[in-house]
Amino acid sequence: MRTLRALAALCMGAAFFVAGVAPATGQISDLPDAGEVAQRSAAKTPPHSGITDFDSDFGTGLTECPQAGEPLDKQPKPLDRRNEDRVEQISNGGDDVRVNQDYACLPQNETSIDVNPTNARNLVAGVNDYKTAGAGFYASTDNGQHWYEGIIPPHDVPRRNNMENGDPAIAFDRAGVVYFATLSFDRTEDTNGIFANRSTNGGFTWSKTCVAIDETPQNPTDANFRCGPRRADARRPGDGVVIFEDDPDGQLNGSEPFNDKEYIATGPRPAGVEPQCFTPDRRPAPCAPGTVGVDRVYVTWTQFTNIDARILFSYSDDQGRSWSPPRSISGNAPFCTGGVGDSCDLNQFSVPTTSPVTGHLWVAFQNFNTEDENQYLVVRSRDGGQTFEGPFFVTPVFDVNYPRSGSTRPDCTPRGQQNGRAVLTNSCFRVNSGGNIVADRRGGAFADDLYLVMSDNRNGTRASSNTDVFLFKSLDGGNTWIGPTRVNDDPSDLGGVSRDCAPSQSGCLGNFGNDQWFPWVDVSDRGDVNVVFYDRRLDAASVASEWPTSRQRPGNYLTWTWGAQCTVTRADSRECLAAEAQEIPQPDAPINPGPDPQPGQDQAAFPLRNFTISDVPSNMDYAFAAGSFIGDYNNVAIGADDQAWSFWTDARNGRSSRQQTGRNPICEQSDVFADGYSARSGGTARQPANTDELFLVTPCPTDMQDPGS
Repeated sequence: MRTLRALAALCMGAAFFVAGVAPATGQISDLPDAGEVAQRSAAKTPPHSGITDFDSDFGTGLTECPQAGEPLDKQPKPLDRRNEDRVEQISNGGDDVRVNQDYACLPQNETSIDVNPTNARNLVAGVNDYKTAGAGFYASTDNGQHWYEGIIPPHDVPRRNNMENGDPAIAFDRAGVVYFATLSFDRTEDTNGIFANRSTNGGFTWSKTCVAIDETPQNPTDANFRCGPRRADARRPGDGVVIFEDDPDGQLNGSEPFNDKEYIATGPRPAGVEPQCFTPDRRPAPCAPGTVGVDRVYVTWTQFTNIDARILFSYSDDQGRSWSPPRSISGNAPFCTGGVGDSCDLNQFSVPTTSPVTGHLWVAFQNFNTEDENQYLVVRSRDGGQTFEGPFFVTPVFDVNYPRSGSTRPDCTPRGQQNGRAVLTNSCFRVNSGGNIVADRRGGAFADDLYLVMSDNRNGTRASSNTDVFLFKSLDGGNTWIGPTRVNDDPSDLGGVSRDCAPSQSGCLGNFGNDQWFPWVDVSDRGDVNVVFYDRRLDAASVASEWPTSRQRPGNYLTWTWGAQCTVTRADSRECLAAEAQEIPQPDAPINPGPDPQPGQDQAAFPLRNFTISDVPSNMDYAFAAGSFIGDYNNVAIGADDQAWSFWTDARNGRSSRQQTGRNPICEQSDVFADGYSARSGGTARQPANTDELFLVTPCPTDMQDPGS
């Protein structure tokens, strides 16, 4: 079982690595929201001193301002002093698209992307963007050929000017409104929250969230709430605020809960569920005319307290303007131990999904109320979140035997990696076993079909990781699950070595296979199951390394982005599942696989066809903070045109930084790349190329450096 202190080490995902980056100082104007124009035009209030009516019509509710844009072909280009090295020449030769357009040499990571269901050429993506300690957005309306980029407007938090954002999550509703969820926190104290911005013009401009101030708490009514430091702020108080924790003592001492790792989904309200809106202090209220969306918007996240880490949930029916009171949904089960009763109260990495036909909601998350290995659980709501069923057990998460920074991998500690974090052989960036869940979109006979992906080290050891990606399927709405099906089809075999062996033990440092991690799955309207993941199989025998002290064995060093595909044509079928996959019984007591469990089946055939997505490898030692952080997840989304879009963090533009000092060596860099391909026939598997050797140790060019230094 994980102690809460150990689990809290998973907290503040991106936040840890934003340290030292200055927050944005400029204020981005919030623009009128299209849904409020008609409502306000009927009763306009002229501006005057001391205005208190926050619905008065002076401008800041809209999200569209198209006349403000300029054609991208007028963008200036830098005076480039560089000579392109061989790696850059090779990297620019494929069809991968670099989505971020900046020249800042600062990282972007933790990628989320979605496709507009009303216009498949409209893509919107979000990332952690370290130029401003903010959340970066990217929008394309020409099928990913060109991208517009910006920063989500800073969340307006009273008396707080240094809030930082992280953990981006993107979702369109069926009307083409797109939502961007983030966590936000103040590094100097315990103030934090979860927020959601919306865009009605394809992701080019966004609403600005507003934490409400109630100036007369003894008589709370809507008229008493306002936004920000100015009385004449016309934004709707509470707009976009999923949860907010104010810290009265202003100290970083754990006095307030911390809300972390949120994700977002949209879906129709189930039959019989009526729209419900709320006041800024979360009391039920009628929805304002013109604000109710076609879909309910759901956000789930982890709330860390001094005693537990529960999965919380909130919904919005008025396009993210008001949110239901947060509530815990992680539930109780006989296979959870260490909580109060059978409480499943130590959790992280929740992801929601909905059926676009029935509106049923599922939330998958990792649970740590275990005696040994952790577990993946799922809860379900069939009434729009009013009630939840479960949790239902999916699989153990075999993560006890990961290499760990500071213990089995002391070389990672001086590179900035936190002690106790899971890492991979040859590298020091942190990894996790998280993945996601997705519901089949077709409804009808497919309405209860669900797919979940995750990765773990069940086929590796503490001395030599061999993480694999696994798929699990439910045919009955999450009650039971079938698996595991190994997604990656490369060789993976412990060869009789104990997975629980000590790093110093003979045979523990073997080559059992290469690492695959950070999986994500989506399913098309035609039943095409698509999984993307990081993969190291093409680096079979390299020995050079940017950090020689971190080399444990040959190969398994350079990283590519891979995909895997399979199509489900028959309802309630085992298509896309391994022949050896079995129905997993729901435990009636805490699971304990033991010191050396049999982690999975000997899979003879691989139903998901594997192929490469990225054109060139990444050397993740060049990504960020001496190679200690590459984000915590990647993403894939499939549009109505059956085109899949993979979106990932990529370090091909990074270079050596070991000889430099300072928080941000000038040659460290990770960008975000996208590639679109058929969800049914994505590509072919690439073979290792001799040119990949160039990526192993790539010097920082001297002509990139300031001549004065």
